[in-house]
Formats: sequence, C-alpha cells, structure tokens
Amino acid sequence: MAGWAALILVALPLAHAAGPVGLALDTTCTNAECYKQRNMTLLKQALLANYDMTIQPPHFGSERGALVSVQLALQQFQELDTTNQEIRFFSWWRHSWTDPRLAWNPDHWGGITELTFFGHDEHKQIWIPDTIVYEAVESVFQVPGGVQPNVYSSGGVWQSVPVETRLPCPMKPRTFPFDEQTCEFEFGCWSTHGFQVDIKPRGGDEPAPFTLAASYRPNPEFDLVEVRTAAIDFIYGCCPEPYPIVKYKFRMRRHSETYNYGLVVPMILTTLAGFLAFVANPQSGERISLGITCLLTSAALYIVAFEVLPKTGNMTIISLLYVLSFAFSWTTLAVSVLSVSLYGVKSSTGVMSEYELVSAFVKADTDESGDLDKKEVENAVKKLGLPPAKLQKLRKKLDSLHGQRLTLPVWYDLVGDIYETDGLAAYHSYIVGIILIPFVKLERRKRKAFVLRRVQAANDQKDLSESTMSEANSSNSPGLRRRQPSTKAVAPEPGTKAGGSDEEAPGEGLGGARLEDLVTDHELSDSSEIVARRVAGYLDLAAMVALPLCYMIVVIVYFDRFGAMTEEEEFKGTKINHVAPANF
Repeated sequence: MAGWAALILVALPLAHAAGPVGLALDTTCTNAECYKQRNMTLLKQALLANYDMTIQPPHFGSERGALVSVQLALQQFQELDTTNQEIRFFSWWRHSWTDPRLAWNPDHWGGITELTFFGHDEHKQIWIPDTIVYEAVESVFQVPGGVQPNVYSSGGVWQSVPVETRLPCPMKPRTFPFDEQTCEFEFGCWSTHGFQVDIKPRGGDEPAPFTLAASYRPNPEFDLVEVRTAAIDFIYGCCPEPYPIVKYKFRMRRHSETYNYGLVVPMILTTLAGFLAFVANPQSGERISLGITCLLTSAALYIVAFEVLPKTGNMTIISLLYVLSFAFSWTTLAVSVLSVSLYGVKSSTGVMSEYELVSAFVKADTDESGDLDKKEVENAVKKLGLPPAKLQKLRKKLDSLHGQRLTLPVWYDLVGDIYETDGLAAYHSYIVGIILIPFVKLERRKRKAFVLRRVQAANDQKDLSESTMSEANSSNSPGLRRRQPSTKAVAPEPGTKAGGSDEEAPGEGLGGARLEDLVTDHELSDSSEIVARRVAGYLDLAAMVALPLCYMIVVIVYFDRFGAMTEEEEFKGTKINHVAPANF
C-alpha cells in the first residue's frame, strides 16, 4: 500500500497537467461501485490540486468575462403583504457556467462524467458566482448543509439554489381591492463587474431568465399576470466597468371577491339598513337606536378593514367608500334626531303666546264690527298685561299705523312681532326653534289669508241676503229705494280712517257677523306644533328618497367603475416576456 500511495503522489501533478487520469487497477476494491467511488475521490483531489476558488474561470473568444447563465424558477408565490408593502416568494435560482479547470477525460477515470462539490459558505471547494437579489431584505437558503454544484467532465457547472426571498415592493393601492401591483427587482453579482463575470439570461438565442417550476403553487389572493425580464448593463459613476444584471418585473392582480363579500357588502347593507329609520314613527325610541347601531357597526367594520388596508398616504377607493358610508349613516342619524325633536315640539300656551294675543282681538271686539276703535284697543292692550318693554313696542306699532283701521289682519301682523313662545318648554332646543321660524311665519300668513277669505265669504253671503230682502221690500213699497250700507270687509288701505267709531261706514266691518264664529281656536292657536310635525314629515320624505338614491349611485359607480378593471382581462396564465432594456 505504501508503494501505491507514493505512485499516486507522483502521478497527480503530471495527470493534472495533461488531464486527470484514473487508476487502471485498485486491488482494495472488490466491486465496480467501490472502484467508481475511489476514482471519484481521487479525481476530486486531482481537480482541486492547485485550484484557486477565489479566481473566476478564464474566458475565451468574444466573451468579456466568465459567462454565467441564470434563471429564476418560481416555485411558490407566497405572499404580497399590502400592509407592509413587501413580497415574499420561494424559488430556485439556477446558474450554469463553464470552468475549464474542472474538465477531465472520462475515459481516464473509469467513465466518470459528473461530480459534486461543496459550493456554499466556508466549505466551498470551487468558484461560485456571488449573485444576489439587490433589493432583498432577507434571503433564506433552504438547504441546511449547503448547495452542492454539479460539475461535468466538459467543465460545465450547474447549480440550483432554493431560496426564500423577501423584498420591498412599493405599491399603489389607490384602487384596492381592484388593484394591480408591480414589483421590480434586480439580480446580479455583488463584487465582480462584467469584464470578470458576465451575467446573461439562460437560453442563449431564446433567453429564458424566468420559468414556473413544475411544482408551482399559485397565490390564493393574487394572480401572477405577467413576468417581464431584461438583461441590462449598469455603469455606475464610481467605475468605468459595466455591471450586468437581469431585471425582473412581476405584475400581479388581486382577487377582489374576498374583500367585496367580507368588507364592502356588509358595509353597504349596514348603511342601507340605517335608511329604514325613515319608515319608523318619529315618536318611537327605536328609531334613534337603529341609527346609532348602524353607525357603530360601520365603525367596527372599518376597524376590521383597517387591518388589511395598505399603509399609504393616499386614499384608497375602499376607504373612500367607507368614509361615504359612514357619512350617510351619520346623516341618517342626524335626520332621525332632528325629526324626533320636531315631533316633540308643543304649542305655546303662555300669557304672551300667539293664541292669547290673537284671541284678545276677538274678545276686545265687543261690537262685532270686525275692527277695534281706540277704546277697544286700549282695553285690549290693558288686558294683555304685557311687560313694559313689550307694551312700549306694541304702542309704537299702533302709532305707526297713522289712522289705519285696526282689523284682524293688521293685528295678526302685530302679534307676529311681539308674541313669545314658551321657550325650551315648547321647543326643547333653541336650534329647533330657529329652524321653525321661517315655517311658522309662512303658516301665519296662510292662516291670516284663510281667515280673510272666510270673512269675505261671510260678508258676500250677508250682502246677498240683504240685497234679496231689499228687492223684496222695494217690490212691496213703491217709490224711491233707500241705498243700504254695504257690510263687505275689504283689506285696509293706507290713509283710511281708523276704526274708532261704532258707526260703520260703507265697506267696513262684518255687518253684524260674529267674528268669533268665523275664527276658530285652531286658527288662533300657536302653529308651532303642527308646523314642526309637517316639517318633520317633509324632512323624512326628502331624506327617505334622496339619501338611499345618492348612496346607491355611489355603490353603482364603485362596482361599475373599479370592478370593471378586473373583468377587462381574464386570467389564463402567466405571461413571460423577455424584452430589450428600452422596453422594460
């Protein structure tokens, strides 16, 4: 055995110089497999003798550096984290190159055509290109003992490295969850330039820097619509040498159904349920409870959605839909509160209420002439018991008439300036009282006009009766007919004589008609309660029509405008395109 060892030590340098040569006979091996293993050991020792793994392989001909062909075989697209804007995938990075220093003649080594070497970390035996993903936050190699490249007798080297890669992916989630995201990254050598190591896509004339592995498993949330690659040379400002890389671009489309059925549809149904409050009776306490429940439900849904929404400074369409839905729910609750408050308004019945002031006119018209003379006015004013400030204001109003008759319509206008409500006892809120002011004034004008029309109708009927009687008397009494005074009530004219006399001039008063028979308590009462309920009814009607209609327009635009994005192109498989750098 000692003789054989000496012979091997002498023969190895010579064999390496002219190509490794195996042993013709090994007396320690008794079978072919043992003979092969011993030859492989000796061959590796012969190849690694004087081998410097820190120096890249030599290049020949038109090659500018040692040519390394690369290919990404995607095995699993694990996650696209929209919240943290990261992508994570598991792949096999395939490398192939030629190292003439590792070539041998199989005929000299018992037909051995392939060897394996350690090619990872401190146990590395041969030269391995230091390729990495430049943008990678984390790259986890999945082979615990390290990758063992395959070396062939021609000097060709093949290495497939299983790596789990996590890298940042800036996203534009404005159209979330109907969005498409694009992630780009670069793959190349870290420390060597193109004159040392030239990175090229695998495939030669038909480059194939990317492929889907046979065991590829798609992502359940995203479709990998397209993968675009390009081989690019970078020239940095620090160095004149080119740095070749292979650039990858993943285009992914999100499955929106999960988010639509899990987040969007519940929000829409919750908002629509809130509109049912307009059908409920305002006097029902459940109306406000329904509005608050829908509002809180919307807030809870948004908290859940916030966990999956991208952390970005831009507004997404789903966030916009949530904000609009929340606004519609809040508006529904506000309308319900206002409507219930309006239904709670009571008519004022105090000493300064509209009823007391208007009815004072009817009580003061003792002669039933339809207007008040000075004496009747004074008696009416004294009986009102107005505070000094109000009394002074009323006298100024009376003095401003300048002889105009004080009829019921004129008194209506005076009451509108001096009457007082019962305040919070009637309205429960000053805001409600302010809202009702224009509607109450409008109602007062309508009531005034109604009373005037009825008084006019009574006078017309009175005139007709008296005319009929007069004609009957004239037919029985020949001679000149005496003209009867008219009792028709007319609107007061500026500059007419004040009604201070009980003697009716033509066209004045009611002609004996009882004013209190023509004016009911309902017409004299404070109109705040009926007006408030009427306003509440109109408000509910307007909200019941406008709010659901506007919200449905928002929902239709949401699904029609943004949902169509995912329907334009049906996913039929990943498109793989290798393009020129200018078209990347």
